[in-house]
Amino acid sequence: MIDIWTRKTVLILSVGIISAVGSLIFHDYQLLIMAIILMIIISLAFYTTQSRIEVERFLPESKYFENDMIPVVLRISNHGRSLGLVEIYDKLPGVMQITRGENKITLNLRPGEVVDIEYTIRCPLRGFYLLGPVIMRRSDFFSIFNDTLQLQEQSPITIYPKVPDIKEVAIDSRYRKIHPGSVVMKHIGTGTEFHSIRDYVPSDPFKKINWKVSARYRKLMVNQHEVEDVFDAMIFVDARELTRSGSLLRNPLEYSVKAAVALSRTMMKRTNRVGLVTYNNRVRIIGPGIGENQLAMITGMLTGTYSMGNVSIRSAIDIATPYMTPRSPIILISPLDEDTGLKDTIRDLCSKKFNIVIISPSAIDFEFEITQAMHGQSPKYQMVKMERENLLTELRGYGANVIDWMPNKPIEEVLAEVRSS
Repeated sequence: MIDIWTRKTVLILSVGIISAVGSLIFHDYQLLIMAIILMIIISLAFYTTQSRIEVERFLPESKYFENDMIPVVLRISNHGRSLGLVEIYDKLPGVMQITRGENKITLNLRPGEVVDIEYTIRCPLRGFYLLGPVIMRRSDFFSIFNDTLQLQEQSPITIYPKVPDIKEVAIDSRYRKIHPGSVVMKHIGTGTEFHSIRDYVPSDPFKKINWKVSARYRKLMVNQHEVEDVFDAMIFVDARELTRSGSLLRNPLEYSVKAAVALSRTMMKRTNRVGLVTYNNRVRIIGPGIGENQLAMITGMLTGTYSMGNVSIRSAIDIATPYMTPRSPIILISPLDEDTGLKDTIRDLCSKKFNIVIISPSAIDFEFEITQAMHGQSPKYQMVKMERENLLTELRGYGANVIDWMPNKPIEEVLAEVRSS
């Protein structure tokens, strides 16, 4: 929409009207001629701002991972008359960074001219974004009218969390499921295919003893076999309001999302079925499944999970219970703060023989990263830290494997500590 009410526009229009009125009052033809000339200038200025601009944005793909380089081409075509000075600006989400080129240009567009703007961006934060709209600011040759036009050329883009490839996590289940047509997995279990030989321990059945090898080494040795059965696992991700503690890129929720994606991918490689539950202002569930589609669904839901609300873990467990296999692994990724029903919930799950693994990004330490330069280690921090350590110790006493995730601890080290209780 044209912004007529610039100072120059008001001044010329006022002088033109006064001149026209003055020519009628004083019968002065010079004033009339001046008024006509000023009206002609305004009309020409208005006419030159009228044009047809077309904008197209080209992206190689619409889905990327965090910190991937994303080339963007913005094509501007002038299908109308010649324009004056034109400024083109491609609006980007605030979190995105330009690594090469510029997302804006100032130029004169001739009739039929086509101009490409090329630049490269990267996004360090997962999520669903829209590139655009394109903002065009233009003025006439006399700089009388300023026109700001919003061209609704927007491109959706998805940024998935980028996580390292974890080879193995030591998670097992007390309740195995034999799936029809199950795939043999190369790790120790109760299958029929030979895996290795180890020393005998008193709990081993005699039928597993390899008598020939035992005679050779003069001690009892037993055979180990590859596992052929699988289990279901449910991952719970805490996305309540408090998980935004810290900075935009370093906070409990961002760490939790990456851990959940890495665990899902790793367990599915072993042909285990994995489900996901996120809870913030509501509870969202993906039932246990396997395959590329299941991993894509889990990754997509985590990509669009943000800190909000205050739904408790008790509510999330109650809603997700129909999807949970008895005595199967449950992985809770949560700061564990401000949840009054947490301890009772974990105790109940452990009493029902679920294998509970808790990965706990420390919200107080993420916040401390930001505030320590200003305040140092305050007595309040020390007190909250001690309360947290007492809580983790109590949860371990129920039988859960609890991992305290400090901000400076790499995700590979954290997941290496993941094991069933």
